[in-house]
Parts: sequence; C-alpha cells; structure tokens
Amino acid sequence: MNDRDVVARPPTQQQRGSLLLGVACAWGMLIGGYALAIALLNIGNGNGDAMTLLFALPWLGMLALIVWFATTGRPRSALGVVVGIGTIIGVALLLVAACFGLLASWH
Repeated sequence: MNDRDVVARPPTQQQRGSLLLGVACAWGMLIGGYALAIALLNIGNGNGDAMTLLFALPWLGMLALIVWFATTGRPRSALGVVVGIGTIIGVALLLVAACFGLLASWH
C-alpha cells in the first residue's frame, strides 16, 4: 500500500475529544484537589507556604490538563477545561453575591 492509497480523513468527533469530559475533569480536579489539600493540611502542621502551594495545585493541574489535552490532539477537551474553569468562577461569583445579599439586608 502506497502513501497515495491512504486517504486523509478528517478526525472524527471522538478523536477530537469531548467538551463535557473537559468540564468534568476541571470540576473533578478542583474538588479532588481541594479534598486532598485539606487532608494533607490536617496531617501536617499548617505551614503558610505549604497551604498556598496546596491550594494552588488544583488550578495548576487544570492548566496542565489544558496543555495535555491540546498536545494529544483533543482540542475540544482542552476547551472543555477552559469552560469548566469559567463555570467554577461563575458559581463562586454567584455564591459570593448571594452571601453579600443576605448580609446586606441583615442589620
């Protein structure tokens, strides 16, 4: 079989990754990373530098996931992680706004 016999086909949707997989990976990385960070902080002595690093690791892990998905040819999954980060920030803003709303009316 020659190179001319092989027909170049565009990648299918499954080969490009899944948007939902990326969102789920972002939320899983956040929840699992913070659960692990809290467990490790309960074991340790609560050093300030260690706390900063432990609480930054899930976010750094999400950035690493974006790079890994993009380099392995799954751009939709990389985009899903970006969308997942956006939803995490959106949920955090809604929760903060709700708490400020409750506390503002509480005299």
